[in-house]
Amino acid sequence: MLPIGAYQYSQGLEHAVQCGWIGDRTDAMKWISELLHHTIAHIDLPIIHRAHRAWSSKDTAGLRYWDDVCRSHRETRELRDEEDAMGMALMRLSAELDQTIPKWRPGYVVAFSVFAVNAGTTGLDALSGYAWAWCENQVLGATKLIPLGHTEGQLVLRDLIEHIPMAVDEALACSDEDIGNSAPGLALASMWHETQYSRIFRS
Repeated sequence: MLPIGAYQYSQGLEHAVQCGWIGDRTDAMKWISELLHHTIAHIDLPIIHRAHRAWSSKDTAGLRYWDDVCRSHRETRELRDEEDAMGMALMRLSAELDQTIPKWRPGYVVAFSVFAVNAGTTGLDALSGYAWAWCENQVLGATKLIPLGHTEGQLVLRDLIEHIPMAVDEALACSDEDIGNSAPGLALASMWHETQYSRIFRS
């Protein structure tokens, strides 16, 4: 995982556990895998695919367009703040590595695409890497929150690995017009998390 503070964010998972939606390994697997296919495969990954191509071809206007599209799909303040903070952290790391970066501050999804191109990572590997990192972070959150034992967490991660190629294929099949999906449960969990009395994570 890149040193960008991803461990601080649960993307609504914390509230989903708090309100009883998720209580064991089976629930965690269902929540994470469904979000992987429903949102990550239809928003984050298709945008990474396009942003990777844009930055590879020095199309900064296209890159900024996809950054705007991605931000428009962040349905709550916490999710938007997360996108901004992690994007800023990744671009700071890129600058420290003397990489070329955009003149504005992209959100995390587009920043990840820029970093991948600069590192010589292929578009396909970037998609798989992003999906893996997202799944791993969700499992780490579930391990702390439910809590799951470390072995149970590894079993969830093992099962999620089988879903990553399918999520990548779904993303590659998305047309520009098909990008986007609504996840009401995620949006509600994220909104309620903003006023949750006691919490570990920032989202």
